[in-house]
Amino acid sequence: MRTHFSPLLFPLIFTLFTFSSVQAQQQAASGRGKVSGTVQDQETQAPLGFANVVLLTVRDSSLVTGATSDMEGKFELDRVPQGNFILRISSVGYPTKFIPGITVSASDSHVRLGAIPVKGGATQLKEVQIVTERPIVDFELDKRVVNVSQDINAESGSVAEVMQNLPSVTVDIDGNVSMRGSSNVTILVDGKRSALSNLTLDQIPANLIESIELITNPSSKYNPEGTSGIINLVLKKEKKPGFNGSASVTAGTYDNYNTSLNLNYRYNKWSLNSGYDFRQRTRPGERNSFTTNYHFDDLGQQDSTSYRLQNGDRNSQDISHSLRLGADYYLTPRHTLSASGIYRFGRDTGYSNISYRFQDENRQLVSTRTRDTDEEENENAVDVTLGYRQTFGKKGQELTADIVYNTNIDDEVANFRETSGLQGALPEVQQTLVDDANREIVAKADYVHPISDNSRFEVGFRSSFERLDENSRFFNLNNETGELVYSTDQSNHFVFDQNIYSVYTNYSNKYKSISYQIGVRAEQTVTKTDLRTEEMKDGNSYFDLFPTVFITKDFNPDNKLQFSYSRRINRPRSRFLNPFVDRSDRFNVNYGNPDLKPEFVNSLELGYLKYWGDASVNATVFYRHTLDEIERFRTVTNVIVNNDTIPATETTFLNISDNRAYGVELGFNYPATKWWRLNGSVSGFRTQLNTTQADTELSNAQFSWNSKVNSTFTVWEDLSIQISGFYRAPTADIQGRMEQMFSTDLAMKKDVLKKKGTISLRVSDVFDTRQFNFLSFGPEFRTESENRRQSRIIYLGFTYRLNSEESSRERRRQREEQNGGDEGFDY
Repeated sequence: MRTHFSPLLFPLIFTLFTFSSVQAQQQAASGRGKVSGTVQDQETQAPLGFANVVLLTVRDSSLVTGATSDMEGKFELDRVPQGNFILRISSVGYPTKFIPGITVSASDSHVRLGAIPVKGGATQLKEVQIVTERPIVDFELDKRVVNVSQDINAESGSVAEVMQNLPSVTVDIDGNVSMRGSSNVTILVDGKRSALSNLTLDQIPANLIESIELITNPSSKYNPEGTSGIINLVLKKEKKPGFNGSASVTAGTYDNYNTSLNLNYRYNKWSLNSGYDFRQRTRPGERNSFTTNYHFDDLGQQDSTSYRLQNGDRNSQDISHSLRLGADYYLTPRHTLSASGIYRFGRDTGYSNISYRFQDENRQLVSTRTRDTDEEENENAVDVTLGYRQTFGKKGQELTADIVYNTNIDDEVANFRETSGLQGALPEVQQTLVDDANREIVAKADYVHPISDNSRFEVGFRSSFERLDENSRFFNLNNETGELVYSTDQSNHFVFDQNIYSVYTNYSNKYKSISYQIGVRAEQTVTKTDLRTEEMKDGNSYFDLFPTVFITKDFNPDNKLQFSYSRRINRPRSRFLNPFVDRSDRFNVNYGNPDLKPEFVNSLELGYLKYWGDASVNATVFYRHTLDEIERFRTVTNVIVNNDTIPATETTFLNISDNRAYGVELGFNYPATKWWRLNGSVSGFRTQLNTTQADTELSNAQFSWNSKVNSTFTVWEDLSIQISGFYRAPTADIQGRMEQMFSTDLAMKKDVLKKKGTISLRVSDVFDTRQFNFLSFGPEFRTESENRRQSRIIYLGFTYRLNSEESSRERRRQREEQNGGDEGFDY
C-alpha cells in the first residue's frame, strides 16, 4: 500500500513543535501569587487524585482559577491576584469542602495549605441514607452525556440496550444506530476509532462503559465523518489509589449469558488495568413479507399482477471473549505515557429457513419453494493504542499524541439448500466462503494553547490508513457428481484502500457574556478500489474544507443559549461499495455499488439550556441539508427457476440527490422527590427526499417523532427500580417507510453483602412489542415486511466489588466499633 503525504502536514508539525517548546512566561504583577496543597482522604490519609480545586472570590463567589489534583493529590494554583478567597474542593464520592480565609498578599504571595483532609460519606436522613447521584442524562449545549453507571440496564445489558432509551437515538434489529432519523453515525471509543468501534453496539457489554457522549454538531477538532453526529463511548477508568476491581455474572432466558472481570491497580506513578469479558447471545426470530409485483406490457400499461409470500424463522448464537490490558505511567507531573490493548475473538453461528409461496393475480397458488441456510463465522479483533500527554506551566496548555492500530479478521462459511415443491425435483445446494480482513492505522496529535483566561488556540492533525480485503468464493453443487464446483461468475475478491490526511485549527474567545469558537478542518482523501476477480481498478482523490462556528450567550450560570454550524461528510462504507452479491435469499439479493460518491451535510442548531437547581431543560432546533445522500434502492428483476421466470427484488446503494430534515428536540431532567428522578426527551422532525433515477422522479416526505422516558425510584437505601419506555413514529426513506415501534423495560438492583455486592434483575421489552416493520414500494412492486427477534428476555445478575470504597469504609467502621474508636491492629 503506497503512503501519501499531504503538504499541509509539514507546516502543521512545525507549528506543533514551536508551540510545545515556547511557553508563555509573562505574568501581570497582580497575578504572581500561588496557592498549593495536597488533598487527602480523611480516614485513610490516602492521596485523593483528580479532585477539582477551585478558588473563589469572597465578594461574589466568582471563579478566579482552578486546577485538578495530580496522582499524589497535589495541586498548585498560579497567577492568583492579591486578595481574600475561598477554596472549594470537590470529588466524586465526597461532599464538597470549602476553606475560607485564604489571603494572598505582597508579603505572602505563596499560600501553602499542606495536607487537606476530605471526609467521605453521606448525609443521614432518618433511616434512609441519601447519597448524591448523577442523573442518567446530563444535558449540555454541545452534547448530551449519558452516565451509563447510573443506568440499571448497564448491569447486564449491551450498549445497544442502554441506547434504546437515549435522546435522539434509535437502534434497529441488528444493533445499528441512527440519530434524528439518519444512520450515518460515527462511533468512537475514548474519542478514537478502535476495534470496538467496528462492532455493532449489541456486541459491546455496557458494563465496560462509564459514559456515552452524543455530539450532534461536533467542532472541527473531531473527525467530520458521520453526517448525523458522533457517539463517543467513554470507557471506565478507576481513579482511586490501590487495588480494586469487580466481577459479575449474568444469566438470561433463551441461553443468554455474560461474565466480566475488571481489575485496577494504582500506585505512585503507575496506573494499571485489565479485564476479561465473556458473552453468549442467542436471538431466535422471524421474518415475514408480502410482495405485490406489477407487470407491464410493451406500451407501459399494467396488464397483470403476481404475489410472493415469504415466511421465515431464524436463530443465531454469538459467543465472544474479550481481553483488555492498559497502563498509564506518569513520567513527571507533566508528562504521561499510556498504552492499551484489546483482543477479541469469537464464533457466530446461525440458521434460517424461508418458505416461499408464489400466487397469480387471482391469488391462486402457482408454486412453492423452501430455502435453508446455516452459517458459521470466526472472528478475531486486535486494538493497540499508544499515547502521550504533556501539560505546561500555563493552565490549559496541553499536547497529546496517539497512535492507534486495529484489525478485524473474519472467516465465514455459509451453506444454502433450496428445494422446490415439485415432485421429484432435485435440491439446489450452494456454499460461500468469505475471508474478510480490515486493518487501520491512525496517527494524531492535538495541541491547546491558552492565549488569555478566556481565549485559546487549538491545532492538530490526523492521518489514517485503512484497507479492507474481502475474498468471497461461491460454489454450486453438481448433483450428478456430488461435488461443489467453483463459480467464477458469482465469486468476488474486493480490496478497498482509503487514506485520509487532515489538519484543523480552532480559535475561541469571550466578550462579556458572549463566547465564540470558529474553526476549520482541511482533509485530503485518497481511495482505491480493486475488483480483482474482474481485474478492474479505480481510484478517487478529493480535497474538502469543513468549517465550524459556535456562539454561546451566558445569561447567567443557569441560563444559556448557543448557535452552531458545521459541515460534515459521510464516505461510503466498504460494504456499500463491494459489488459482491449476497444470495442468502435468492428472491431478495443485495450488492454494493463501487461508483458511490461521499455525501455532504450542512448542519445548523440553536440550543437553549436552563437549570433550576438539580432540574434542567434542554431545547434544540435543528436543520440538516444533505447532498448526494446514500440510500438503499430497490428494483425488480427476474429469476429463472426450472425454466420459470419469477419476479425478485434487488437492493443496492445509490446517491440520492437531496435530503432536507428539520425539527425540534426537548430533553429534561427532573428530580421529583429525593427518591424519584425523571428524565426524558421528545423529538420531532420532518424529512424531505427527492431524486431522479433513469426516467423516474422519486420523492417522499414525512413528519416523524419519538419520545423516551426513564423513571428511577430509590425505594430505600440499597434498592433501586427503573422503568424505561420509548415510542418511535414511522420514518421515511426514498422508497417507503419504517413503521412505528414502542417498548418498555423494567430493571431493579439491590446492594447486598454490606454493599460489596449487587443483585440485578432486568426484563427487556416487558410487553413483547418491539418489532421492525417496513413498507417498500416502487413502480413495479410493493412489499410489506415484519421482522422481529426475541426481545422479551429476563436477566438475573450479580456483581461483586473488590476493595470498593463502600466496603472499605464499612470495614473501618467495624474496626472502630470493636476497638472503642481506636483502629488498633489486625491479627
